[in-house]
Amino acid sequence: MEGMNLAKLEAVVEKMLSNLQELKRENAMLQVQLEAKGEKLAELESKVKSLTSSQEEVSSRVSSLLSSIEEWEKKVDLDSPPEEQVDLQEDHEEAEIVESKGGGLFSLGE
Repeated sequence: MEGMNLAKLEAVVEKMLSNLQELKRENAMLQVQLEAKGEKLAELESKVKSLTSSQEEVSSRVSSLLSSIEEWEKKVDLDSPPEEQVDLQEDHEEAEIVESKGGGLFSLGE
């Protein structure tokens, strides 16, 4: 009887040790996966930062170009004879109508 209990105890201990080894292997695999995911996260965060910076630069340059165009339009309005100013004003009004409807050269479908 005592031999049977000892054999059962040995079997349970062996199974627990086997389970422990399996859990250690699984833990090691998960650690490797976690490290890889951390590296991927850092890479993606870097890309997002870079793209955000690029977007800000493009936005700034577009704003600068638009300001230059507005300044040029003001200069043309001051330099042109009155009959040309009427034509320019009509063109400007048409552009405002197109822009208000969501169209135009720089429209992004917003």
